[in-house]
Amino acid sequence: MERTTLFIWLAVLADGLAGLTGGLLSERWLKRHLAALVAFAAGALLGAVFLEILPEAVEAAGMGAFRWALASFLALTFVEWFLGPHHHDHSTHAPGHPHHHAEAMNAPTTVVPSLLAADALHNIGDGAAVAAAFLVSPQAGVATALAVIAHELPQEVGDYALLRAAGLSRARALLALGAVQLTAVAGAGAVLLGSRWVAGLEGIILALASGTFLYIGATDLLPELRHTPDQRTARGRLLGFLLGLALVATAGVLERHVLGAHG
Repeated sequence: MERTTLFIWLAVLADGLAGLTGGLLSERWLKRHLAALVAFAAGALLGAVFLEILPEAVEAAGMGAFRWALASFLALTFVEWFLGPHHHDHSTHAPGHPHHHAEAMNAPTTVVPSLLAADALHNIGDGAAVAAAFLVSPQAGVATALAVIAHELPQEVGDYALLRAAGLSRARALLALGAVQLTAVAGAGAVLLGSRWVAGLEGIILALASGTFLYIGATDLLPELRHTPDQRTARGRLLGFLLGLALVATAGVLERHVLGAHG
């Protein structure tokens, strides 16, 4: 248990550091590679759902895992239908994107609290998913952590761009994002404590994460990849998507090989 807890906190730390990458990269680099990063995130999320997270959720919670996954998928669908698109629109937040220059550079300061609040809720869910996954199995934990980190990169780059557009300095934007990343600790801690009193909580959280990741990957990220301005961008997106899938698949194979060697 102590080893599992250590892995959980290391994964949460890695996720937090990934959320600060926006301030470390140049706008020129981001403009050139953000589409491939979004594709990479989509591949990692979908690969993690179908290869590791959902199968592990079914093993832990039985066939009821599919109902929990459907519930989270539908919940996000209804939220978008009635409240409008969420803030994880990578294409319009991306530095260098036309919408970014036309609109985001004049983003009002009122966007800051709502963006940070939404990001905090998202990170709580990420922390809970990572903790639940490691409690179920190391393979599920690694796959979930990779998927969360892969999604965090383009998402937080977009958030950083909006904070800068709203007038925050580089230091203040990074400080705000860093503070928000700490909410993942609350999510992970809640699952660690709750799993002691609620039987099967890990499987339920993992199933909910499956539906959430499936929604983000299939309806949020993949539609953005259909709009390809040129063949070079199309190849970059395809390569990014395949690398995301390959990363999760390879990590699962290596994890099972290591566990089998020590088993």
